[in-house]
Amino acid sequence: MSGLSELLTKFSQTHGTSGYEDNVRALVVREFKKLVDEIEITPLGSVIGIRRARPSPKSSRRAETSRLLVEAHMDEIGLLVTGIEDGFVRFDEIGHFDPRVLPSQNVLVHGRKTLPGVIGSRPPHVLSAADRKKSLALRELFIDVGMSDARVRELVRVGDFITIDRNVIALQNDFVAGKAFDDRSSLVALLEFLRLVQRVNHAWDVYAVANVNEEDSATYVGALTSTFRIRPHMAICLDVTHAQQPGLHDDAAPTTGAGPCIARGANVHPRVFEKLRAAAARATLPHQITVYGGDTETNAWLMQVAGEGVPTGLVEIPLRYMHTSVETIHLADVTHTAELLGALLQTLTADDAKDLQGERFVRAESKRARAKPKRVVRTPARGKKLKRK
Repeated sequence: MSGLSELLTKFSQTHGTSGYEDNVRALVVREFKKLVDEIEITPLGSVIGIRRARPSPKSSRRAETSRLLVEAHMDEIGLLVTGIEDGFVRFDEIGHFDPRVLPSQNVLVHGRKTLPGVIGSRPPHVLSAADRKKSLALRELFIDVGMSDARVRELVRVGDFITIDRNVIALQNDFVAGKAFDDRSSLVALLEFLRLVQRVNHAWDVYAVANVNEEDSATYVGALTSTFRIRPHMAICLDVTHAQQPGLHDDAAPTTGAGPCIARGANVHPRVFEKLRAAAARATLPHQITVYGGDTETNAWLMQVAGEGVPTGLVEIPLRYMHTSVETIHLADVTHTAELLGALLQTLTADDAKDLQGERFVRAESKRARAKPKRVVRTPARGKKLKRK
């Protein structure tokens, strides 16, 4: 997995918070150029890579080819300069950080010149016993870049963005840790998917999208606008989800290394879920199921309401320590996510596009609901109930 690991390292160590994704966008464009037929950039800065359908020689290309959108967001959580006090930089957050993980972090202040710095705070020696037991608020933290007040003011302005400065660490057994794996690991899975299908026949056009502004927006504006522009027949959101770790206390949480998670629930179109699960089973790919009763807190939440509505699915990579500088994943989960997408693409036909549309989908679901329940056969030897095929 050396190539995959190298690509993940490159994306993780590129800096770009919500609204300041320029460096990441340039990297996405360079990688897309190797794998797609066309590239478009939306007014907000999301990148759309289009790979046209490659139908098999035996099939005839339809006048209007169906469109599959697969997306991941390119932005990361970060910080924003709010003021300068005696040469120290005050800041607020872009997205959401847990303030407990910020003190003593290395950072980069992206001003007129990129400045390395460290996040400092009052030392415990000068705090009261009560204050030492409390988490520090953002307003109590500051960044030290080692310069005079006048020099900092020359190079740094209010509104400049700040990122954590952290290199990817290779752990044992194909685990890796680093910053911004939410959602750069999904971006790498998207690129690996495009690489896998280079020599594969597929009936649908593929729209691979790297979206902006996921972490800072309750309306997921990057995904909403790019989905509206594409008007796909089916959309798949790629993101990360909380994996089992000490202190999570959730036996149902996914496990790292056990494959990507196929989401099910109110935010996921039932037919898209079934297509994903069937593709995973057919290709014998390891996978897990996550369940959401409401908002998945991913781009999928608003992708499904773009235009007249888009049948949307969600595939997630299990991740430990989300929204810290040491987010940890298993490389195999990234690979299997790409393979799942490839398996799905190869199953899609013109009939699938029709089945996902309005009245035909509703009637199919109603017919399924009215079907008689399958007779249950009891096996005397073991007393287990088996469904007759």
